[in-house]
Amino acid sequence: MSAASEVFVSSQGFGLSTEERRRLLEANAAAAQFFRRELLRATDGWHLEYLKAHAAESVLSTESPWKVGYAPRTWTNLVDHLRQQGFAYGTLARAGLMAWSGDGQATDRHRDKLMLVARDRRLSVVGFVGIGPDGEARSASPVTMIHRPSNVLVGIGEQRSLLAGGAVPVIVDEPMDAIAVSNAGLVMDGRWAGIPVCGGGLSTAQSRTLREFSTSDKAVVVLGGSEAERKQAAGYLLDLAFFFDRVHTVALPPGQTLAEVARSNFGVERLNDLLASSRPLMTYRASGRGFVVSRSADPDPPAPGLDL
Repeated sequence: MSAASEVFVSSQGFGLSTEERRRLLEANAAAAQFFRRELLRATDGWHLEYLKAHAAESVLSTESPWKVGYAPRTWTNLVDHLRQQGFAYGTLARAGLMAWSGDGQATDRHRDKLMLVARDRRLSVVGFVGIGPDGEARSASPVTMIHRPSNVLVGIGEQRSLLAGGAVPVIVDEPMDAIAVSNAGLVMDGRWAGIPVCGGGLSTAQSRTLREFSTSDKAVVVLGGSEAERKQAAGYLLDLAFFFDRVHTVALPPGQTLAEVARSNFGVERLNDLLASSRPLMTYRASGRGFVVSRSADPDPPAPGLDL
């Protein structure tokens, strides 16, 4: 059997040839480059103001590990660009990059959004998370033969070196909080790596992928937002505990975000101190005031050689 005729069974259960899978991955990688170019060439717009307001101007540097991009507010710029690179309409549709209009025109699926790359456990670009003018981060790509939101992670590729160097993964909801964490981690000798779940929660598959790229045996979950959002984040304990020996938590005051902490006076130091004060998740309990500390002692096992 030739390589082109080999069949790859995706995590979604789809059967596709290795050649077709390769083309779908190439199309998404080319789209990521297009989105990145569009952001770096922009001179104004809500998306630039949004990044500045969330202390994420660092992604506008060509040296930034976060390859955030922008899908322009046009109807066919991406499709035209990828068609010029030799991608067929069918490939673009199956890759989740194109949609057919009611009158049969090929149009860009993604428009007027900040775009973040979503990668599978092989670190291949398989989809995107988008942030629109409303500030909401959502999975922008549909379920395809290579993409399912519960099986991908944002930020895992950008922070591979940090994680390999022992950085503690910090699970947050918002991408801007994750960028603030990783920026602080770089300043603090690679201590932290932010991983955003973008409103979709954290699955067992995502936890497994995160552990595969982490050399630290510890993970930190940030509890923020509404009570429902905090309870959802606290639920990550079970999946993370399968793969990490220590799962700690930081509970933010209502209305506060890590990006806000980062842009305050001495923001990096404050963010580092906040994450360093994390407690095992079992020390928190739900109350009418949200998640509060239920025990003053840290139940982590003592260091070897300590007398109790």
